[in-house]
Amino acid sequence: MIFDILKYFGLYVLLIALQLFVISNVNISGSFSVYFEPQVLVMFLLLLPPRMSHVWLIFVSFLAGLILDTFFNTMGVNAAVCTLVGFFRHYATREIENEIASREEDNKIWTSKKGRPWKWTYFITFIFLYHLAFSMLESLGPNFFRNFLVVTLPAVVVSSVITFIFTIALEDLIYKPTKS
Repeated sequence: MIFDILKYFGLYVLLIALQLFVISNVNISGSFSVYFEPQVLVMFLLLLPPRMSHVWLIFVSFLAGLILDTFFNTMGVNAAVCTLVGFFRHYATREIENEIASREEDNKIWTSKKGRPWKWTYFITFIFLYHLAFSMLESLGPNFFRNFLVVTLPAVVVSSVITFIFTIALEDLIYKPTKS
């Protein structure tokens, strides 16, 4: 149990460092900079164990978003969005633990045990939900409805695709199965 906690804490620190020092420092000049806002923290929320209780999942999601808010000065937007993702993620993964516990594949993370189509659907759904909620909360204002189709929705789609690619690549890199 301590090993699992340390493993997920290490993943969180790695993703925060990646977001803070690499992704946030990529400078896209011009009017395209609004479209490049990937948030890799959602990967941490999606890879948390499915056996985690709903209350703990919401608490950990809130805490992860709150810590990210302190680094990026987003005044609770990340905390709210992470809590929303943690809340809905529980319902998508509550039946998985029984299904994957019967398999003998100890060398893979639980999302890989479920299968690639399910994993990709799971990732893209929650990554899109995260970016949509984040962009909508961040862009609330008098011009929200006028800019939604022109700026917000394309930014959500592009950022979701970039985050999805990062998530798939990082998951394969971090949780590379060993050959037996």
